[in-house]
Amino acid sequence: MIPNTFTGGPFEVGTRALNLGFGVGSRYSYGTKLLPGTSSVSPAISLSYEQGLLAAGPGVVSAGVLAGFRRASYTVNGGGKWKYADVIMTVRGVFHYPIPALPELDTYAGVGLGVRHNSASYEGSTASPDEGNKTELATGIFVGARYFLLQNFGAFAELGYDQSYLKIGLSAKF
Repeated sequence: MIPNTFTGGPFEVGTRALNLGFGVGSRYSYGTKLLPGTSSVSPAISLSYEQGLLAAGPGVVSAGVLAGFRRASYTVNGGGKWKYADVIMTVRGVFHYPIPALPELDTYAGVGLGVRHNSASYEGSTASPDEGNKTELATGIFVGARYFLLQNFGAFAELGYDQSYLKIGLSAKF
């Protein structure tokens, strides 16, 4: 067992954290509701950064940013293929709540607001309208936890409603 060297909690005022995650599940259809066919959606890759700003009761409020990328395709029965690239960039506000019995665990909840840019193109012999590029408001809400295996390195998981429903990955703090 790794000795506990955490002071206060794993996320404090001034703490900075960087997450690299992979997400599954999506609230976006990528054309799958339009015509019969088969779809393929890659895991979302995300990078997020946040910094602890102020103490609030037993916890800490932090602010940060998230950038995510995902590709998808949809092959229409009878030929033709839609290709999608999806990029999301949000600012996030987060509340971290320490659990004294588990000083290595950082539990948190937050909201995000930003933009989502989706590009779509069609390849095929039959005529189809080109959906083109679309930029829209992106909102999100999430809960998560980081478990620090070492003082500054750990793993995280988030459940939420932004580019993917579930994110898992690695986390570093400094």
